Amino acid sequence: MSAQSRIAATGLIAAALLAPGSVRAATAQTGTAQAQVLETIQFAVLLDMDFGRVALRDNVNGGIVVIDPASTGRSCDAALVCAGSFAASQLELTGSDADVQVTFDPTFQLTGPGAPIAAEPQFPGGSGTVVRISGGRTVVKLGARLHVNPNQAPGVYTGQFSVNLEYY
Repeated sequence: MSAQSRIAATGLIAAALLAPGSVRAATAQTGTAQAQVLETIQFAVLLDMDFGRVALRDNVNGGIVVIDPASTGRSCDAALVCAGSFAASQLELTGSDADVQVTFDPTFQLTGPGAPIAAEPQFPGGSGTVVRISGGRTVVKLGARLHVNPNQAPGVYTGQFSVNLEYY
């Protein structure tokens, strides 16, 4: 390659480097980020669930008692006699003002002197419903559907149910 060719090639390379659009400038953008750390959800049992006194009209048929959490009323089917006071469970939730998802197992049992009695928790909207903590607190009510067995032995039956609370 001749000296003139080398100078011409060097000139072309220099021209290409200086041509518009071939020079790149770096730019930087900044963004912001934030996070809110919520208080741990606490709860207190204000009132335990109580189905009251229940009697079979005959020992051949069982029956169902329902405590409705929306109305906090109790209903008994025709195979049973319900008497005495009763109550839906009431839980006070405290924490940050936010939505909380309420979930629970579909069944639990009451045990006593006879066969266990199956129960199904009842909550307005069902398991997975979202409630709002506002002003740092809210109260939720839970009821249940109790399936009294035929020939259920007399006595006191007790049990526990679990409620899971999670910010949503």
